[in-house]
Amino acid sequence: MEDEYDYILSALENATRREILRRLVLDDSYALEISRKIGISQQAINKQLEVLERANLIFSIGREQNPQGASRKIYRPTGFSTLIIDYSRNFIETKRYPLDFKDKTVSGIDDPSSRIMDSLKEVNQRIDELMEKRNSLVRQKDSLIASLTKKISENFHDDFSEEILLNFIELLDIGAVARKLSLPEFYVNEVVNKFMQC
Repeated sequence: MEDEYDYILSALENATRREILRRLVLDDSYALEISRKIGISQQAINKQLEVLERANLIFSIGREQNPQGASRKIYRPTGFSTLIIDYSRNFIETKRYPLDFKDKTVSGIDDPSSRIMDSLKEVNQRIDELMEKRNSLVRQKDSLIASLTKKISENFHDDFSEEILLNFIELLDIGAVARKLSLPEFYVNEVVNKFMQC
C-alpha cells in the first residue's frame, strides 16, 4: 500500500501530469493530441504518460489507426479515488478511498444548468462541512496519540518495546504489527498488554 501511495503522490506532484490527467478525465486521448493542447513536446508527454500509467492513474484502451502514420495509443483515466494525507504534530497518515462509478448515467441532465450549478454548490458546501468535522476529529486523534506517546516514553526505556508500541498506536492491530516487524504475535501481545496496564 505504501508503494502505491508513493507512485500516486509522485505522479500528482507534477503540474504537467495533473494537466494531462485533467484532460483525460474530460476525454480519452493520445500523446500528440495532448501535446498540441497543452503546448509541450510529444516526447515529454510520452514520458509523463508512462509515469501516470505506472501509478495506475491511466491505462491504454488500445490503438487508433492514423492515416498519416503509425497508430496512436489511446489513454483513459482509472483508479479514481479520494486521497487524504494527515500531516499532524504527532502522526502522518495517508488513506485512499476508491471512488466507484459503476453507474454510467448522468444525473440531472434534463435540468436547467442553473439548477445543476446550485446542486454543485450545495454538494461542495456539504463536503466542506464534513471536512471541518473531520479536522476536529483529526485534532482529537493527534491529542490522544500525544498522550499515548508520552506514556510510552515514560514507561518503556528500550527502543524495541517503543518501536512495537509506536507501531501499535499507528496500526491498532497486533497481527499487523507482528507482520510489519517480523515478530511473533504473542510477543507483540505481551508488550501491548504490559502497556495497557500503565
